[in-house]
This record gives sequence, structure tokens and C-alpha cells, in this order.
Amino acid sequence: MNRLFVTIVMYERSWQEASASPLLEKAVKNQQIQLLVYDNSPHSHDEPFFQHPLVSYFHDPANPGLSKAYNKGFKSASSGDFDLLLLLDQDTELTKAYLNFLMTETIGTEIGAVVPLIYSGTTQVSPVLADRYINRNLAYPAIGEQKQRIMAINSGTAVTLAAIKKIGGFNDAFPLDFLDHWLFLRLHQEGFRFLIANQKLNHDLSVMHYKTMTRERYEQILTSESKFYRDFDKEKKKEHEKQLFFRTIKQALSPKMCRFSRRTWKEYLSFRKDHL
Repeated sequence: MNRLFVTIVMYERSWQEASASPLLEKAVKNQQIQLLVYDNSPHSHDEPFFQHPLVSYFHDPANPGLSKAYNKGFKSASSGDFDLLLLLDQDTELTKAYLNFLMTETIGTEIGAVVPLIYSGTTQVSPVLADRYINRNLAYPAIGEQKQRIMAINSGTAVTLAAIKKIGGFNDAFPLDFLDHWLFLRLHQEGFRFLIANQKLNHDLSVMHYKTMTRERYEQILTSESKFYRDFDKEKKKEHEKQLFFRTIKQALSPKMCRFSRRTWKEYLSFRKDHL
């Protein structure tokens, strides 16, 4: 039986509004997991459930993103005899089947992370193969143990404690966006394999919704994206440069996305200049 520590990150929602809250409450009460609720909301939430001895609630109104929350979860899990750190956010619908899989599946020391199949609506968004530049033309890994380089979104991923220790925790240079890209690149670089679970979870991937995205939010994504390819996944610099160029054109021609085209063009020129 694997010992499971869960970190869920909340923002401007009550505990009851988190998709996974009923299942997590039951697992805590059955003493199957230990839970950290990391709340990035402006105001704290007081819930009777947070008083359970297996639950820690931490309020951080500075809203530092994900990396600090995950590192706090990692630190807490490291002080106990835990095998896996399950990362969640409020928009992922956790299933009993996946939770049981994590607790009962035999996980070898070569595995760095267990990854479910994440869907946004009817579209699989994670995991994807990452040996190529990741754009809208996605390719998916097979179910089971994989040696190939992959990328998966943070929420739903269960990272082994040994793997997190090996890579030195989560990188605060990516507080929110592209932390998942960085995580799976580093795990691959350290020689870890990945266990793709035949378990489907639903997730509201807000980053895909240009219509509701603010300029500030787009700026955050764009900055982290370029940093990742500039400083870490350097083999794909040229592909990223091309992607910025064609994205600018696509945005300029789209009523929903045209407000972002000028900023993308500016990023393209800056990124291109860095690599001339």
C-alpha cells in the first residue's frame, strides 16, 4: 500500500466548490491520505473539516501560484513516511478509482510520476509526448510504463517523493505556468520513467479559453513559456520562435484573439533577437 500525501491548491472558492472535496474528505476520514489545502484566495476560509488532524490548511493571500504550494506539500510529506505526492487544483474531478490505483499499484523505483488521462470536455489534454514541440498537433503516450519524454499537467499527477528529492523540489522560477513542462523535463533528464494510468479525470483547463483571458494573464503565460524554451528546453528554441511568429498571425486574424497579437509579436522579436 502506497502512502499518499495530497496537496490541493484553491483560489477564490469555498472548500465545497472544489471538485475533489467529497472524495478527499472521505479518504481523510478513512485515514487513507494526509491533506494540505493551500488557499491562495484574498480571504481565508474556515471549514470544520480543516480541523481534522490529517488536514493542514494554509492561507497565502499573496497568491504565489503553484510552486510554493507544492514545495510546502513536499516538505510536509518528506517529514512523514510517504511514497507519493498527489498534486490537485480545485477544477480537477478526482475519482475513487484513480485514488485507489495510486494507493494500491506497485510503483518501482524507476518511476518518477504516475499520470492519469486528463480530459477537458471531450478532448484529451494530458499526458502528451514531449519529444517534439508541443502545439495543437498533440501525440499521446500509450498506457503503462513509458521511457519516452512526456508532459502532463500538474493537477492529477502523483510524483514520487524520491523523484522530487532528486530534482530538488519544484522550481519557483515557474510559480504557475510551465511548471509542469519544467517538472517533466527534469524527471526525464534524471532518467525517471512515467506510469500512464488508464484512469480518466475531467479538468476545466482555463488556460485554453482566450475569450475570458485577461492581458495580464496572457503576459504571465507568454513570459513563462519563453523562459522555459530559452533556459531549459533549449533544443526547441527554433520551433518556439516559429510558433510565436505563426501565433501572431493567427491571433491577428481572429476576433477573439486579436487583442493579444501585438504582445505576441513583441515576444517573437525579443526571442528571435536573443538567438541571432
